[in-house]
Amino acid sequence: MKLKREFFPKVRKTVVPRPIVKPEPDVLSQTGSAKATDAVIYGPNWYLDKEQDLIEIYDAGPALSFGHLLPKKDKYEREGLYLLLSIAYRTTENANANIRTFSGWHVDLPNAATGGMCVDKQTYHWVSDDCCINVNSVFQGEKLWLQRVDWEWVSRETIYEDEHHEDPWLHRTKKEVDALYAKKHITTGVVEDFLVQQIRDDPNFAKRCLTLLNTDKLVEKDIVSLYKDLGIDQ
Repeated sequence: MKLKREFFPKVRKTVVPRPIVKPEPDVLSQTGSAKATDAVIYGPNWYLDKEQDLIEIYDAGPALSFGHLLPKKDKYEREGLYLLLSIAYRTTENANANIRTFSGWHVDLPNAATGGMCVDKQTYHWVSDDCCINVNSVFQGEKLWLQRVDWEWVSRETIYEDEHHEDPWLHRTKKEVDALYAKKHITTGVVEDFLVQQIRDDPNFAKRCLTLLNTDKLVEKDIVSLYKDLGIDQ
């Protein structure tokens, strides 16, 4: 059936809140902590326990954003460092809490009546932009308390856990690090290295390069054949 199209001379515009631009914090140091009581909290089923300086959660729902309290996640990306995040918490004996971590993984927190730490090792691969955790579920009648988030800049260079003879620390010199930020003179070699790295990192860019290599064959075709071959919808 062919649909009929009407003409509307006047349509309503969508009204949205004006965005508030907030300055990004520049959190310094190699390690640090952010209190859960300072996080921005969205959703229901939580309580601010001022006496213990904890956030008490008694059901599913709350999301806690630490983005304004933590360093920018890609601040030291050029140095091969990532932000390792750990959550300090406590639960009642049978809370069986499930959360969505900073790295987007859904994990069951081990019950910890005397306190525990959840180390989010998957931040090696990815961290949400707002550094947010979501509480997906807590058993009815049970509770989860969030105290703080510990953070540390860690090297992406890896060693196996059974390599006890290996030094667990990556030793660097200031000269080596400064060289990573030094302005490079643009030469043919620098540009070639840049393009090779882009091809390795970006599959779509690699496809475009292959398309350019095939340009001469495409230009030889007449415009109608080329239009049909490309499958462009009318």
